Amino acid sequence: MSQSSEPKSLELPDWDLIYRQGRPPWETGLPAGELVRIVEKGVIPFGTTLELGCGTGADAVYLARRGFEVTAVDFAPTALERARNRAQMEGVPIRFVLDDVFEFAPTAGQFDFVYDGGFYHFVRQVDLARFLDMLWRVTHPGSFYLALIGGTAEDVDGWPPGVTEHEIRFELARLFDFVRLRPCRIDSPDKPKGYRGWSCLMKRPEGFQKVSPK
Repeated sequence: MSQSSEPKSLELPDWDLIYRQGRPPWETGLPAGELVRIVEKGVIPFGTTLELGCGTGADAVYLARRGFEVTAVDFAPTALERARNRAQMEGVPIRFVLDDVFEFAPTAGQFDFVYDGGFYHFVRQVDLARFLDMLWRVTHPGSFYLALIGGTAEDVDGWPPGVTEHEIRFELARLFDFVRLRPCRIDSPDKPKGYRGWSCLMKRPEGFQKVSPK
């Protein structure tokens, strides 16, 4: 994750240390239930896919098994090693990239689908403008963007505050049209029923060009 043009007092975690110390609270070992629900409905066409912050790869492997052409990026070497092992065991082709997403984006090209299982929730507190610019670079008119976002009802100690529906609409509508924004449960090994959150499916408009958020 990255810096801000107006830095806020949010300490950046040592992501690799978190994985080396054990199982992070977001790693269930299974694909996110909300991702599975949306993919199974056939809302998102198969195509080139970018996962922001893939962790140990459960979601990336699921998408690859479903027929998506997946590029999965993470900054934590330990997580990415586990993700590569998972993909190898499942026998699915995935392009794994060890890099800061912001450094990767300028030369990454554009994708038909961007999946975000928590990246926006964290980085919006650090540098929203840079995040929006990154999304602009890696999508094209017609691209889908799915974000799973923690809600405000159940803030977790040590992590950024939950996000309201108003904040989501205000921040992300600068680039995308909303396809569907609904409450959902965010899976966690620490809570059997998961945490309250938002499932935000969006699409970059076709037929005209919005002004870049920069």
